[in-house]
Amino acid sequence: MQAQQLPIAGDLDHTWNFIEPGLGYILGDEKELVVTSKMYMNVYTAVYNYCTNKSRNTNAQNSSHPGLEKTTYSLTGSEIYTKLEEYLVNFIKSMHAAPNELFLEFYVRKWKRFTIGAGYLNNVFDYMNRYWVQKERSDGRKDIFDVNTLALLQWKYHMFDNNLKLIMAEILDLIERQRNNEIVDTNVISVAVKSMVYLGIDTNDLKKPNMFVYAKCFESEYIEKTAEYYRRESEAFLSQHSVVDYMIKCENRLAEEISRSNNYLEERSKRPLLDSLHNVLIKNHAQEMYDRFLKLLEQNEIEHITRMFKLMFKVPSTLQALADSLENYIKIEAAKAIEELKTTSESIDAQNVEEKPTRRSAQGAISPKAYVHTLVLIHSKFNDVVFKAFKKDPIFIKALDTACRHFVNVNVIATPTPKSASKTPELLARYADGFLKATSKEADISEMNADNLILVLKYIENKDVFENNYRRLLAKRLINGNTKSDEMEEGILQKLQENNSLEFTSKITKMFQDMKSSEDLKIRVREIMGSNVVVSDFTPLILAQSMWPFVHIEDYNLKIAPELQRTIEIVEVEYTKKHNGRELKWLWNHGKSEVKANLARKGKPPFIFTVTNVQLMILLAFNKSGTYTYEQLHEIVGVSKNVFDAHLTPFVKFKLLEQQPPTPASFSNPTTTFTIVNEYKSKKLKVNFVSTIKSEQKQEEDDTNREIDESRKNYLTASIVRIMKARKTMKHNDLVNEVLLQAQSRFRAKLIDLKRAIEYLLDKEYIARCEGESYEYLA
Repeated sequence: MQAQQLPIAGDLDHTWNFIEPGLGYILGDEKELVVTSKMYMNVYTAVYNYCTNKSRNTNAQNSSHPGLEKTTYSLTGSEIYTKLEEYLVNFIKSMHAAPNELFLEFYVRKWKRFTIGAGYLNNVFDYMNRYWVQKERSDGRKDIFDVNTLALLQWKYHMFDNNLKLIMAEILDLIERQRNNEIVDTNVISVAVKSMVYLGIDTNDLKKPNMFVYAKCFESEYIEKTAEYYRRESEAFLSQHSVVDYMIKCENRLAEEISRSNNYLEERSKRPLLDSLHNVLIKNHAQEMYDRFLKLLEQNEIEHITRMFKLMFKVPSTLQALADSLENYIKIEAAKAIEELKTTSESIDAQNVEEKPTRRSAQGAISPKAYVHTLVLIHSKFNDVVFKAFKKDPIFIKALDTACRHFVNVNVIATPTPKSASKTPELLARYADGFLKATSKEADISEMNADNLILVLKYIENKDVFENNYRRLLAKRLINGNTKSDEMEEGILQKLQENNSLEFTSKITKMFQDMKSSEDLKIRVREIMGSNVVVSDFTPLILAQSMWPFVHIEDYNLKIAPELQRTIEIVEVEYTKKHNGRELKWLWNHGKSEVKANLARKGKPPFIFTVTNVQLMILLAFNKSGTYTYEQLHEIVGVSKNVFDAHLTPFVKFKLLEQQPPTPASFSNPTTTFTIVNEYKSKKLKVNFVSTIKSEQKQEEDDTNREIDESRKNYLTASIVRIMKARKTMKHNDLVNEVLLQAQSRFRAKLIDLKRAIEYLLDKEYIARCEGESYEYLA
């Protein structure tokens, strides 16, 4: 062909006969001859000359597309386009696989050479593409294509479509063999799949990407066959191996498929494939993993739990059941640990009573320290699991929090009966009191700290109960000067403020302010008192009635001994000077005194008695007389009979006073006499008579409960008024839900209490009923 002269421009037959042998070389016929630059240029020039010839001889007989001549106008190309199309069809049909050659290998080999040739062929017919083809398509002929597209379409119609089932069968077979660890030529698979992408041609818009062929012919079947393969494999593997082994296998298989998808699949297929794999390998076998999960927890197999979580994380719908299982397990383990603590405590208490029959068991035999540390230990154990195994996933954090909230508030120690109020807030307050009191022994409070306090408080539902108990114990520490350090107290206050609302700690803050402001009064009173012989040191505390958990009790209308009246008068006068109009009420049921008692044997130092204010008045009376009848002593002290009896009893019990007659039945007889001993026998020089008085403890408990109930009532009514003022009208259920939501940060409100609060506001005409079970706000 190189020696021939170029054909006459415009002569179709001569031109085609000239270029036809070169097309075979360009596309890669069986001879696989090399296309020389001279050959390439001759073909290009012949096509160019034919298309640019103006004196066309076009007629209908030369075209297989009737009507083309009226669209070509002054551009030539339809006849040679038709011949090229026919040539491509015949060329593709003439291809055959070599003997013993896998069809897919033949297909890929020919495809690679054909697509290279089609690119060159497109350049050879460049002039026709740029003018005639472009003109035809702009005139609406969507069945006319550039030469490269024409070649690919003919390949699709006559090679790909006719052999699709065989191609897919061999692709899937090679992939399965690869999954079975056989060595295969992955390049063959990759090229074959890629060919489907190139064959996805939108004939209406050639520039628009089209994945139709890839999606229809390969993607759906590949994903379906892959799922089926792993469905069979996973069931067979699990029937012979453990769940842990299966999870390891699952991890490896998923990694392999991800690597395979990067080699074979288009980006659009990766997500559907993974979803299918996750369903087959994980979701379908989730129950087997759930069943194994509890055993892994028992054995603390963090590595395998992490593996399980990572797998299930790929199928979010499987996580909730796993989290629920964790939550239930935590509740069960916590119940066991707390039951064991209770049993151990009761056993120790029973042993102590057996060794010392006269010793009475302390109220609520459970040690606050042991109880709180048990709660903290349970939380710490499973917090580690959530942190390490579940990577702090929100679902599992919520499961841990829900479980902790349950066992902190409901357990055999906190709620001995289903209807009893939880004791955890009170025990936590006593825990704090334990390590904040100055009198606590270091050995007893080791490992007790504010972090444990705040952690458990986080899960307490009725935080207002803790706050009331904490405030009551704090008040005792403050008025008795029994705080370990102001820095520790204020540090706890700061932590409480950080983790709760300011409203929660407002009263506690004011208590500290009262203590500081009382210092000035104390200094002034000391200056005026001078060197008072009876009172060597006196610390008056001015406490705001609404902030401190103390109430003035009429039973404690104490008669002040003459020796102390001057001191009391000084306090009242000095306070009134600065705060004219304020009423002072003395809380004689609080505070204590230290009394020097010269009742020791000669040559021994005097005793120091710690006594209540009532006990102080009793002892001072014996400075005037060594013996009094019950009636006389009661008249001197002045408090109610039950209070007087409670404070007199320790003196008789610990043999500071001798009772005549000594029988218990005669104790409160008006004529019974009480005589102070001349020589008090005690191994300790400091004796504490502020003993545990049941009546006072019961009174404190009642006061606390009353204050909590009153505080809750006020909170609920205030919340209702605040909400109704903003909304003007609300349906009953909406109002109830919103109030309950607001209250949950402080306490779990009962519906009956909320109903009473609504009724109270209706009676007071803050709100009124209106149609449709609704309320309206009354200004």
